[in-house]
Amino acid sequence: MEKGILILMGAFVLVGILHLVFIKTMKLSETKKTHFRKIFWYCYGILFMLSGGINQLEKETFHWSFSLQFIIGLVIVALSVLGKIETKTKQV
Repeated sequence: MEKGILILMGAFVLVGILHLVFIKTMKLSETKKTHFRKIFWYCYGILFMLSGGINQLEKETFHWSFSLQFIIGLVIVALSVLGKIETKTKQV
């Protein structure tokens, strides 16, 4: 029971911190937001590739899911480098 309450409190704290971070990012300029989005996509793709690659190396047999995960991460990084993953800004 104590573990469950501790996990619940940890989740509340994490959500609260994320909320504060998102509120702060809403006030940033559009160029900084674009820069942070680009960094996010690089990190996301590299993390996805690492996760798929490490899981594939740890398993003794070939698993399609881990190879697919690695390939998706590689595609995300490649699209980020080529500039294809960019959000359109609203013109007001």
